[in-house]
Amino acid sequence: MNKLMKLLGIFAALPLLVSGCDGRIVKSQQEASTPKTILYEAVLGRPVTDAAVTDVITTNQCASVDQFQLCKEIGMALWVDPNQVVETVYLYLNGSEAVKPYKGDLPYELKFYDIQGAVEYKLKRRGVGNAGLPDEGSSPDHIHYWASYKEAGMTIIYNSPFADEDATIYAIMISK
Repeated sequence: MNKLMKLLGIFAALPLLVSGCDGRIVKSQQEASTPKTILYEAVLGRPVTDAAVTDVITTNQCASVDQFQLCKEIGMALWVDPNQVVETVYLYLNGSEAVKPYKGDLPYELKFYDIQGAVEYKLKRRGVGNAGLPDEGSSPDHIHYWASYKEAGMTIIYNSPFADEDATIYAIMISK
């Protein structure tokens, strides 16, 4: 009888052990699916005294240069307005010797390797711009084409001096 009770006790405990393991799996899956805060969104439009902004600046050893904070280690520059609020975030997608590339998520599900044609297709699907096309385009430095999407507060800078659907993204500027 004791053997039977021990056996029943083991069978009774087995589902509890299994469900305990499953709970951890479900929890880790939920944590993985929880949306993470996108770094540029955490600082954009906030004063430099805000905890999130000061954390980014101090943790990443950003250098103050005139009206912006250059965060070389994370591929970002923060433009600060006269009221000391982060007005624009510049995301460096192509690293250089001086600045590492930005590794975080980009707006509108863009990817660092997207070409201009893919960017316009993605933005068209999201209703951004004039059917995905920019509101304005220019080449102020005669090296990069700047496509501005005013409603989205975003300028995409391409590795081409003119509009070229095969041009890759050089950087992205996001403004509040």
